[in-house]
Amino acid sequence: MRHHKGNAKLGMMTSHRKAFMRNMARNLVKHERIETTRGRAKESRKLVERLITLTKTDSVFSRRRAYDILQDRDLVMKLFKDIAPLFKSRTSGYTRIIPLGFRRGDGADMVILELTERKIVEKLPKKKKEKAKHEEIKADRAVETKSDKAVETRHKEDIKKEELRTKPLPKSKPTLAEEKRAEKAKSEGKKIANNPGFMKNLRGLFRKRGDR
Repeated sequence: MRHHKGNAKLGMMTSHRKAFMRNMARNLVKHERIETTRGRAKESRKLVERLITLTKTDSVFSRRRAYDILQDRDLVMKLFKDIAPLFKSRTSGYTRIIPLGFRRGDGADMVILELTERKIVEKLPKKKKEKAKHEEIKADRAVETKSDKAVETRHKEDIKKEELRTKPLPKSKPTLAEEKRAEKAKSEGKKIANNPGFMKNLRGLFRKRGDR
């Protein structure tokens, strides 16, 4: 006689099977819909429905019992705040199994395990989505133009600074002594240009001195 035949072993050791069932329960609470084989779905379904029955009495003791299975505070909060209100009017039948067919390769019987009550997320129509996309694009373009203007102003400021650095300093006015020297040099140049024989006489003088 085979006792405890209601609990399937699933080809796993006891520790492996317990860890696997916990992971299945965590994934179902997190995603509210998972895809697995029929045997695993039937076994994990028992644990998930036990967790949801714990939420009927929101107490510290029930939360601790749920934490022993889920080992995650965020999932416990989601179980008691988000999932529990959906099943107030129900006493059983918290999950459903939807057949998918046989898996290609090993031929396993695949199913979907999901919660019977879930939050309905309203989908926006296409026109509203397009408007939202256009508004986002306009906002991005406005930000880009602002950044481009800021870059241009910075570039102009840098050019002005470089021009100020490279500009030659204004020359100071010459002093009276420098003006007199310049006038003397000009007058001597004019004398030499007007008297071309002056340089010849100077050469003759230097030669005579050298001969002596």
